[in-house]
This record gives sequence, C-alpha cells and structure tokens, in this order.
Amino acid sequence: MSSPGSFRLSFASLRMPFSDGVKYTLLGISVSLFAIAALILTWQLYQYFKRKPKPSGKVKSYQSVDDKQAGKTIFEAADKESDIQKHDYKVQKLEDEIKKLSRCLSATSSISEQDSADFQSITEADAQVNIHGKLRFSVSYDREQSQFALTVLDATGLPVQDFSQSADPFVKVKLLSGSLSEQPNLQCVLQEWETKTVKNSRNPVFGSQFSCPLTEKELKTITVKLEVRDFDRFSRHSVLGEVRARLNNLNLLSHPVEISEELQKLNKDLVGEILLSLKYLPTAQRIEVGLLKIKTASLTSNQDKALYARVTIVCNQCRLKQQKTSLKSKWGITVFNEVLTFSLLDSNIRECVIAVSVYETIVHQKNSKRLIGQAILGKRKAGEDEHWCLMMQSLRQPIAKWHSLLI
Repeated sequence: MSSPGSFRLSFASLRMPFSDGVKYTLLGISVSLFAIAALILTWQLYQYFKRKPKPSGKVKSYQSVDDKQAGKTIFEAADKESDIQKHDYKVQKLEDEIKKLSRCLSATSSISEQDSADFQSITEADAQVNIHGKLRFSVSYDREQSQFALTVLDATGLPVQDFSQSADPFVKVKLLSGSLSEQPNLQCVLQEWETKTVKNSRNPVFGSQFSCPLTEKELKTITVKLEVRDFDRFSRHSVLGEVRARLNNLNLLSHPVEISEELQKLNKDLVGEILLSLKYLPTAQRIEVGLLKIKTASLTSNQDKALYARVTIVCNQCRLKQQKTSLKSKWGITVFNEVLTFSLLDSNIRECVIAVSVYETIVHQKNSKRLIGQAILGKRKAGEDEHWCLMMQSLRQPIAKWHSLLI
C-alpha cells in the first residue's frame, strides 16, 4: 500500500504532453479572449450611461408590470418608466377629450323613444330652459254622454334653445285623479295624450282634440296637466314649462271654458311608493338592488294589467347597466321580492345614480306599456340620498326604505 508521501510525489511529477511552443500559444489565445471580453464590457457600460431614452409614439399604460413583463431586463423597465413620465400629459389630455365627448353624446340616442323615458327623467329638471310663454286650451263636458273633451289650441312666446335658436314644441296632456286613493296627495294618471309636433315655431298652433268618458263625480277630482316640451330626435326632449287646471274650479256643466295661462316650472306628482333594499359589497364591487313592494293609487286588482320595474345605473349622465323584473299582476300593493345584482367598478359605484322606473302593461297586448312612476336615488347635485348614505355606512347589509314614485 502506497504512502501519502509517495502519492504527492507522483502527482508533482506529472507533466503536460505538449511542447513549450504550444503552451505559450494557448496562453496567448486566453489572454486575447480576456482582453476582448473586457473591451466589450467597457463598451456596453459606456453605451448604457451615454444612451438617452427615446420618446415612443404609443401611450403607455399606468398599470404595474404583469407576469409576462417581469422577465424583461432592467433596461426595458427603465425605458418604460421614462416613457410614462414623458407622455403623462398626453394621457391626461386624451382623458379630458373623452370626458368632453361623453358629455356631448347622448346616452339615449341609440334606444327607442319608450325605453328612453326612464333615463330622460333623471336629468329632466336640469334640462328645463328659462320658463316663459303662454299656453291656450279649452275644456268641455257633455252631460248626456258623460264625455269630457279637451282641445289644445296654441302657445305663444315659447323659449328657444341657446345652441339651436329654434323650437319644435309639442304638448303632453295628463288627467290626474286622486279619487281612487286613500291618501289625498296620491295621484292616479287616468289618461295621457300627446299633440302633434310643430316644427321651428315659437308660436305654434296645435288644434289637437282629445276626449274620454268621465262621470260628474270623477270630474270634480280631475286635474289637467299640460306639459310643453321641445322635441329632439337625437337627445332628450327639453321641458319648456307646464300649465295645470283643476276641473272642480271650472263651471264645465253649463258651457265650455277656454283657458290661457302662463307657463310654470314643471313639478312632479306623487303616484305611489316603492319599497327598495340596497346592499353594497365593496370586495366584490357589487350592488344588490332589492325591489320588494310597489304601492299605487288603485286599490283593486285588475287581471288585465301588470307591473314591472326597470332598474337603471347611470354615471356621469351615461347609462351603464340596466335590468328589469318579472311581470306581476297589479294590485294596490304589488309584491315583487326580487333582487337585481349589478357588478360595477368601485369608482362608478360611489358616483352612480339608481333610477327605478315602474311600468304598467296590459297582458297579452303588445306595445301597451306606459311609465307610471319613477324613484331616483344615489349621488345627485343636491347631495347624497339618505338611503344611499345608510347603504354606504352599513356595508354588506341590506337596507330597506320606502321611496316616492313620481311622474
């Protein structure tokens, strides 16, 4: 067995099987490669410190680097950060332009006239122009046939829109009655009519006549409401004013009566109440709107008529989402007990308006729906609704509250 000393001796006596010329050649090649590598490294460092970021033609995103971008080099990350800073003002300018366009474009331009009624009333109060002008109409009653008649004659001195300097007026007529309700302030819309539209006229002549059967007892409880509006094919109709007349104060049983009244600011009428529940889930970014009950003026069941509600989410005067409930037979108090869920961004949830529009329709009859009332809650110009504040304070808990149905 060999000793450790003999092993060290044999290892030291080892020699490479090359001549001295070959050894020096290999050493020279190694030194040359090392020098080239050092020069390349020096050149790369020089280029890195000398290079300036070049502006890109694309607008970079504000979002953090995702999983695919995590594998990029530190140089690309530095370039992206520099580009974001350089083009920040461009992004801000684009956002401002988008906001301006969203205000100019109407959210109701691509929907039908009937479906736009719920969205229109959300900003209806803001759409009223300076109120001035007169409306002339006549009312009469035929005792033998128990027939009430109304004729919209003409209007004078109507205001015009600032941007168009013209008016295309028409008149919407409603017969309001409180006789079917236990509450004196609760109204019921018995009839609803519209006149023709007169193009480009501040002093239109309508000459539209409407009639319906009414008893003498019903006649004493009727209020005639005439709303003068400016027709707009591509956006919501502007409200020019309204005129009201209680038939109980007019002597219609003896002779027809002609009335000429100054236009007044449009006021809403209470036609019912609706019980709503709201629940806000911040983690899931979701709002749950529960439609529980609807109370209307009619206290008797009508098998031919049914109710449904359409819930619309509006943010910055733009409709984001909407859903509707199922049909329920109309009663004095109609029970729904349905919950509609809306998934929205947190920023939209905190700034949105919820419009609940209640429609009445005749079963098995197409195109028979009509808007009977609406409740609006959320963030408005006047401040936050009380129900909305309670929802934001009681996260993940349903909060129920009665709201007025107005029309």
